[in-house]
Amino acid sequence: MLAPLSSLEAYRRDAVTIDGDGVDDATAASWLESATRLERAAAARGPERDRLLAGLLSQLGVVPFPATVVSAETLASTIGAVATSMEDQTFFRLANNLLTSLLLIVPDEQVLIRGRIVAHQGRLARNLGDLAHAKRCYELVEQMGAERGLPELTARAWNGYGVLAHTRGDFPESRRRYQSVVELKGAADDSLCDAHHQLMIAAAAAQNYDLAACHAWKAFEGASTPRRETDALINLAQLLLMAGHARPALRGFAAALARKPMPRFELATLGGAACAAAVALPTKQARALVRNFSERVDSLVSKLNNGGSLPWASALALVEISEALALVGDESRASLTAERAEKLARSNGLHELLHRLENPPVIQAPVTFNAESNAILTAVDELEGAELVGASA
Repeated sequence: MLAPLSSLEAYRRDAVTIDGDGVDDATAASWLESATRLERAAAARGPERDRLLAGLLSQLGVVPFPATVVSAETLASTIGAVATSMEDQTFFRLANNLLTSLLLIVPDEQVLIRGRIVAHQGRLARNLGDLAHAKRCYELVEQMGAERGLPELTARAWNGYGVLAHTRGDFPESRRRYQSVVELKGAADDSLCDAHHQLMIAAAAAQNYDLAACHAWKAFEGASTPRRETDALINLAQLLLMAGHARPALRGFAAALARKPMPRFELATLGGAACAAAVALPTKQARALVRNFSERVDSLVSKLNNGGSLPWASALALVEISEALALVGDESRASLTAERAEKLARSNGLHELLHRLENPPVIQAPVTFNAESNAILTAVDELEGAELVGASA
């Protein structure tokens, strides 16, 4: 999964995995050059390393060349942003190569910076389905946070544990971890946003939809980047669907699609939107829309090496598409999609999804929201892009 690879080999494997789609050649070439240059800098020492790092940061537009001193904070934030861009386009191995080189350069005494890097590697491993490696990363980050009294790292580790527990289907443990994060003084804003996301899911599973809506809106309002905002919006739309408010949910998914989400967010959006459309729209219109979403998900999953790069997101989208197809009466296509989802879920140990395939969710009658939650419904309806994808039909 995340075995040590040279930058060139990591690039090749990622490019093959995504079928070369979604990233323009100039961007991909720039990523490979950055990874190669950082790899060379990691192997160098003294003034030569400083020169190579200054050249790389000059190329990335961060410092003027020939600057000779580059702070660990500047280097880590710049390289971390590049790695996130790679990650967004599922170049997970190349992103990990970049972070591995970065760890060789950042001094041991910069524990906070190193912990952030390792936590990022844990997320990359998780997205590749290597849950054992992800767990080792989070254990190291937790140890670093405990030994140096750095709550930011503790929160990042606990969030990671929470995701892993959720993947295993251990919801009480998952909820405990996330609640600890929101109660931890010193947790970073992005960790709090992630924890609110997950607590929303837990509250919804317990059918406490008002509490879930509260967490969902806190995550949306607290999002510090467009990427996190889109993620929060998808989660909010999923909540509305679970609560039986299919039409507002469809409008939320439409608003997310209008933001042109990255592949893993697009998978979640299309799957949820298909389920919402199947319930909210007249059968003929819903069938056409669900089939369109089905084709888009099939194409995405195929480009992602049949789900090899995003196993959870791919399998979940296939499960949701199969449910939506069944609801609109397309039983044959629904069965084929469910079989594909089951194969992917079994091969990656995604027990929650296997259970869902065996026990499809019952269509929920709209729950009665309190005043605060009803205000959220109104806000979703007013989001830019909410009128798209048949949501206003």
